[in-house]
Amino acid sequence: MTKLRVLFVDDEVAILEGLRNLLRKERNRWDMAFASSGAQALAEIEKARVDVIVSDMRMPGMDGATLLARVKAEYPSVARLILSGHAEQEAVLRALPVAHQFLSKPCDASVLRSAIERTHRVSALLDDDGIRSIIGRLERLPSVPSTYLELTRAAADPKRSIADLAKIVETDPAMCVKVLQLVNSSYFGLAQRIGSVRHAVAYMGLESLKGLVLSANVFAAMESQPTPHFSLERLQESSLHAARIARRLFSDARKADEAFTAALVHDIGKIVLALGFREEFERVAVDAQVSGRPVHLVEKEILGVDHCEAGAYLLGMWGLPFGIVETVAFHHTPSLISDGPRDILAAVHVADVLGDSACYGEPPIDSGSALDLKFLEGAGIAGDLPEWTAIAEEESRRAA
Repeated sequence: MTKLRVLFVDDEVAILEGLRNLLRKERNRWDMAFASSGAQALAEIEKARVDVIVSDMRMPGMDGATLLARVKAEYPSVARLILSGHAEQEAVLRALPVAHQFLSKPCDASVLRSAIERTHRVSALLDDDGIRSIIGRLERLPSVPSTYLELTRAAADPKRSIADLAKIVETDPAMCVKVLQLVNSSYFGLAQRIGSVRHAVAYMGLESLKGLVLSANVFAAMESQPTPHFSLERLQESSLHAARIARRLFSDARKADEAFTAALVHDIGKIVLALGFREEFERVAVDAQVSGRPVHLVEKEILGVDHCEAGAYLLGMWGLPFGIVETVAFHHTPSLISDGPRDILAAVHVADVLGDSACYGEPPIDSGSALDLKFLEGAGIAGDLPEWTAIAEEESRRAA
């Protein structure tokens, strides 16, 4: 098996030596390279393949944000991390479009190792360099224009509260993803990862959210639909409907919020594929509609990757909690997860299956044939299915 190749970049030689010593135990598994400038880093990447680059933010000449912007443009499949002792909001916002994850100095070996392994593990979801390159070039996901405008107006209104903004963010998968990306970065220094949009917005504060929206312009509106058979509004409606169902399947508030978030972004990969493979994705939509086959199977046949894998890859690279990434990756194939906590995955799987027909205005489907009953039984949740089905039907009536 080819070793993971990691490139560390810092203008302080002592820092590089410290990293070399800190990660000495990884030499049998990783091929590590070290560069003391942006120029040296680019030369190192040109010389040999690099899987992950970990760069300091502040460096003379070419700083970390500039370096990662170059790497993103020229080597988009490389996972990009910032490891910096400086986390001013302006610096974070500059790096946000080009860095997948943020880590703070000093960084514990286990934290650094986990972050690097995480990006590598998620990248293994896709083994096609072309697909990785397309996803690597995306610096932002589109948001529905009306939602974008609503958040912009609310952020500029001093009378609107954090709770008001959270409600707006919760209606849009792309906004949800970027807010979670930032709040889970080292800029906020939280002890544990946050999977709830409401908690994320509360931690960020109004000014940070305004800066994210207005300064970085992350939530750029989509000018037109990428293909005739793809509707961003329709996707948002479906995702929000599934999220509302998933939230109601838990009495525990923390799990309810995590299930809501995971369901809200579970189909985010469709946006990635629609933007990256416009003509092919149009063929997918037409073929699935004519044949009646599940979209994710047609995607795999035509594109070689489905929206579950594409969405999970992107969210993992952006640093979202692994539980959400895993749920996105396997919401159509939950039986591939055979042990460990599976209640969030089960909730999103059920919400997705039971909520689809009502959301798309299609004839009722035999949901039992689409539900993975073997998985639900193995997860000890099959007994909850009648109650969950009743909840999904009630939410569908509300959405009708």
